[in-house]
Amino acid sequence: MEVVQLALEHERALREFLGEFADAGEPEIPAFLVDPGWPHPRIVETLAQWARGEGLKEGWVPCTTFFLTHEGRVLGVATLRHRLTDFLWEYGGHVGYSVRPSDRGRGHATRLLEAVKERARGMGIRRLLATCDVDNPASARVIEKCGGLFEDESFNEAMSRTVHRYWISTT
Repeated sequence: MEVVQLALEHERALREFLGEFADAGEPEIPAFLVDPGWPHPRIVETLAQWARGEGLKEGWVPCTTFFLTHEGRVLGVATLRHRLTDFLWEYGGHVGYSVRPSDRGRGHATRLLEAVKERARGMGIRRLLATCDVDNPASARVIEKCGGLFEDESFNEAMSRTVHRYWISTT
């Protein structure tokens, strides 16, 4: 298994990955922040720009998106936000991740989050804020396996959702 940034050669694998979410009735994929309908070269370039801090939407911060791949398949996606805004501090955190429906429960989210911790450490980020919905115990277990320490619960009025907030040391 490999954690990589998206490249042109991942086009078929990404389409299959996105298609599986759609087939499972999950049109929104946490950590996949581009429009899935875009042409693949545009997706690759946009993700590369965002990692460099270019072409960001209003209020967004630089972020690097990683993909867990194995034998030509994309198994999961994770986004590392390079810094926090007030909204990210309250609700979204530094990191988001998602694993394709057919590959959940196999440790892939843990692999992704551990890889993101390493990348964050390399960028000089000493602590990661990770959040998960209060009704997502699987994600809470992943965060805790990766060293996440529960801080508190936060309700975001605009999203009408409550999340648990955890801090993960990268050192």
